[in-house]
Amino acid sequence: MEQVTKSVEDDIQLSLEDAPDALTYSLALPMSLSRLCRNNCPYCGFRKRDSLMVPYSTIKMCKHARSEGAREVLYISGERPDKFPHVRALLDLWGFESYVDYVYTVSELGFLEGFIPVVELGFLSPVELRRLYEVAAVCRIMLDSVDEGHVGKIYPESPGKRLELRLKVVEWAGKIGFPINTGIMVGIGESASHRRDVLKEIASLHKQYGHIHEFTLQNFSPEPGTKFEGNNPTSKKDMLAALEVAKNILPSDISITVPLELNPDIEPFIQAGVRDLGRLYVGRNPAYSRNLAPSMAQLTEIAERNGLRLHQRLPIRKSFIKQGRYSKKLGQLLDGYRYKIKKESQDKPKSSV
Repeated sequence: MEQVTKSVEDDIQLSLEDAPDALTYSLALPMSLSRLCRNNCPYCGFRKRDSLMVPYSTIKMCKHARSEGAREVLYISGERPDKFPHVRALLDLWGFESYVDYVYTVSELGFLEGFIPVVELGFLSPVELRRLYEVAAVCRIMLDSVDEGHVGKIYPESPGKRLELRLKVVEWAGKIGFPINTGIMVGIGESASHRRDVLKEIASLHKQYGHIHEFTLQNFSPEPGTKFEGNNPTSKKDMLAALEVAKNILPSDISITVPLELNPDIEPFIQAGVRDLGRLYVGRNPAYSRNLAPSMAQLTEIAERNGLRLHQRLPIRKSFIKQGRYSKKLGQLLDGYRYKIKKESQDKPKSSV
């Protein structure tokens, strides 16, 4: 573990993360644990009938991605695959007491390979959040909400997409200090006023708990073969308008991102103030399997053209590391960074004398 910690610290320079000209990103390995989902959203192509990934089969993927410089492993799953009998039978066969125990074990395997785990699993109870906070740095849960009058049209078969339910998850995470990446889908059928109301809810929760790690504006992009295939995707104009509203409502310490796979023409968003690109993936993100993000060379060129420097960050941002907003287990990798941040801030007055 000491050897892994040293190699990670040699790669990432936290001192550059909050520089005025920094354009940051986290290099991540996406890991689809299961595409089974209790929700059946009419625009989504991720949901499929499968099972669970075998825990030890994830190690080889981690080793390869680690050699390519990835420091984040994003564990993605459909919501509550444990609602399906064959998954519960498999968990019993493998000796897991629960689905969350399975996710914990897989995340720990990634952690032992030197990764910092991030989870995107949909609804989790307070007990489950507390358990996963021990091994994951960030919990990602999108809101994807629409006006109350449109819920029956958009989400008639998606019980886990209720806004009040997902906001509860964000609130429960705040109470235990679990950093959250949340966000909304733009153009799915929500009104501008609904969008503002959701942003205000997130701003209020962050002011209370300070735990919103990043906020993602995701454009509506229906997958081929889904019920919403013929619907128009969100325009760039509407995305930029939503970004401006989000910047005006959300506290300034919340990083706002847009998915690169859905917005390959990222330059207008950078010019509008985006300073974090979210995740660049080693391999394809299974949630956006048909989309390709710009290459590293293209992103470097775009950054330089706008007077910025592309800089890899850790999956958990410098400000959260400085506050110690991570578990004791993750401290095995992150305490060294926290010490460096503290030393850096102590040395600043000396260098200015």
